[in-house]
Amino acid sequence: MVRLRVLNAFFSGTIILLGILGLMERLGLSSDLVVRILFALVLVTLLFAGVRARSVQTANMFVDGYRMTPIPNGLAIAMVATGALGYSFWPGDIYANQLSGFVVPVGVVAGVALMGALFVPFLRRADVLTPMELLDQRFGSRLVLLLATLISILAIILVLAGQISFLSGLTARYTTIAAESALIVILVAVALPLLLGGMRAASWLQMTMAILAGFGFLLFLAWMALDLTGLPVPYLSAGSAWSATRLLQEDAILRGLAETADTYWLELLPPDWRIVSLSLVGVALGVSVFPPLLARSQTTRSAKDSDASIGWALVFLVVLVATLPVYAIFLKLEITEFLTGITVNSIAEEAPFLFDIQSGLALCGVPVSTVEAAIAACGDGARLIASDLEIAPIAFMTALPDLIAGMGREVPQTMSAMMACGALAALIAVVSACLISLSHHLALDLYAKFLGTSAPMSRIVFLVRVSVLLVTAGIYWLVTWPPLGAYLEQPETLILTGFAVAAGGLFPIYFLSIWIHRAGKLAAFAATLTGTGLTLAMLGMLLQIEFFNDLRGLVLPQIGESFPLAAAGLPGALVGLATGLLIALVAPQRTGDPVTTRIGGLPES
Repeated sequence: MVRLRVLNAFFSGTIILLGILGLMERLGLSSDLVVRILFALVLVTLLFAGVRARSVQTANMFVDGYRMTPIPNGLAIAMVATGALGYSFWPGDIYANQLSGFVVPVGVVAGVALMGALFVPFLRRADVLTPMELLDQRFGSRLVLLLATLISILAIILVLAGQISFLSGLTARYTTIAAESALIVILVAVALPLLLGGMRAASWLQMTMAILAGFGFLLFLAWMALDLTGLPVPYLSAGSAWSATRLLQEDAILRGLAETADTYWLELLPPDWRIVSLSLVGVALGVSVFPPLLARSQTTRSAKDSDASIGWALVFLVVLVATLPVYAIFLKLEITEFLTGITVNSIAEEAPFLFDIQSGLALCGVPVSTVEAAIAACGDGARLIASDLEIAPIAFMTALPDLIAGMGREVPQTMSAMMACGALAALIAVVSACLISLSHHLALDLYAKFLGTSAPMSRIVFLVRVSVLLVTAGIYWLVTWPPLGAYLEQPETLILTGFAVAAGGLFPIYFLSIWIHRAGKLAAFAATLTGTGLTLAMLGMLLQIEFFNDLRGLVLPQIGESFPLAAAGLPGALVGLATGLLIALVAPQRTGDPVTTRIGGLPES
């Protein structure tokens, strides 16, 4: 209850601060100062988390003392599952790809639900400090533990690198700081609270960041709704905005500016439901065993509270997914009203702001920076319609304030800065979750189980703190490593690759450990090795890595050239699980184990 009271106070304080900033902006407060104050709020919150969460207790370092109540824990789970990808990419994905853009968000929601149904209650009943400790106690094999830990580390690093890559667009839009300098500041600011409080600090960070992200995401949308329709409740205004957009599109057809195929929007069904279905399942399997989410679910007081926290996480995630298309609808209305009928030759006079937004915008399918380039792309004298302006999903949220301001609507800097503050908060939440999970892997799952088997817990807790620094330095080196640069420009690729690795390598072993009592170490090892190997092969083919070229020519034509990256882990998960089940049937485990006794009710031999 203490945390709920603190969160309520933080929530109220943020509202008061935003109100004061809005009033001061009306009285002449500079926009630069507004941005600085709101970014300072994030840093102060980080400092608060570090001071409030400092602890030397073992349980606080790993499971936050088993003190989390369902609502704050559900909020933290939802924030980690969303991250910078959900905040910055999902609305633009729906704007650019219509209903196909719902694949990943709905897959994440399904993954959290699957995690709650298959794993979370049993992990809490097993009374383990980390998810990997469950595998260690369940199978009693160092080889299985090592393989699973390495797979987990790889999945976390891929997702973390993808999430961090959103920072460059944010810094370019709102600050003059170089992206690498901003990265250092963020990593150090996140690492210090974790250094002091471990998982306890991660809890405070993720809860407070969730509030800031929620304000940033919803406040600007509420302002757009008020400005367009006179109602500050975007959900009530979305239907009217959509209807107005349709009327404008139909008018464009009557005036001969467009054809029906050019104006349909948010109605086109995904072109291939097979791809959509495979992607949904693939993302869901990866999210259901993503290590930071499993670790986050362990911090509650009981298995019942774990179930309730998953329920609250699903509530928050569903609200987010329901909000995503509203952003796209309002911007589509703005652009349709403004752009329809403008000739490409006069765009420099009527829409010069389009040439100032350097990244993520294109006209008629071609990125342009001059009128001449726009004329070459669209045709001399062509009249434009809304579908001629393309916005890359990754640039949607950062370009949105400039787009709206350029179309003649005065954007309050408090709203724009709060949106940036929310994006930063979403990034901090997921970075904190990934950093603390990696630190636990190094200190408890690798050192304590392989190098320091007789080490006291006080030394392991100390190593968690040291590991935070080591992981932070390693992540900085990785995301500034030149060969990774091309992949950082496509963060969704890195994140989906991480989920695929988790699905193929971790889903089979967690399923076997909890649901198949006959499965022993041989079944677990074979399932994980088979699933991981097949997943890496699928990723190599789909990402067109040279080593897999020959295999790609043999396999992909058989399953379809358009096999989605989001489903890369699905074959590995299914084949790995089938392999484990077969071995468990042929060579079942003959002795009991502590985990099976606690969560399965079987007698211990």
